[in-house]
Amino acid sequence: MAAIASLDRPTSHRVSGSANRGFLPGVVAGAVLRSARLSAGMTEARLAIAADLPLKAIREWEEGSSLLATVPLSEIERLQAALRKAGAESRLVADFAAAAWCDLVVIAMINDENTTCLMADPLSRDAAFGELLLWSLAGHIPLRYKSYANSSPFLAPPPGRMTD
Repeated sequence: MAAIASLDRPTSHRVSGSANRGFLPGVVAGAVLRSARLSAGMTEARLAIAADLPLKAIREWEEGSSLLATVPLSEIERLQAALRKAGAESRLVADFAAAAWCDLVVIAMINDENTTCLMADPLSRDAAFGELLLWSLAGHIPLRYKSYANSSPFLAPPPGRMTD
């Protein structure tokens, strides 16, 4: 029952809880957006102009501090159209939905919520979703992202745990 009750909490509460555990809430979708932008040879400012979106929003999405999964579909479509027009790798642009869904699943996992409903969604069966989830949890970067991705892990180690 606790897992079901947690779904009643506002998204902002669940998201801030994940940030307190060392995971920026939109980091997976942010990495996908950044990679797509870099594949098109665009700056953040150029993408903001091309998509008619605020530069601040582009920056927050890319750094993962703002959740791309909560952005209106019309804005996502403008982002994707601007990236495609600029010559972004189509597979990176196509990963937006899987990446946003991955962020939601990881937030739920970090907050000890039941992920059964999230994992039942057809997006969770998409190959891109599995690759992005593996990237976020284990640091295994999908090949199509290696040219654009930072090598740092998405999840910080638990407090008190040393890293290599």
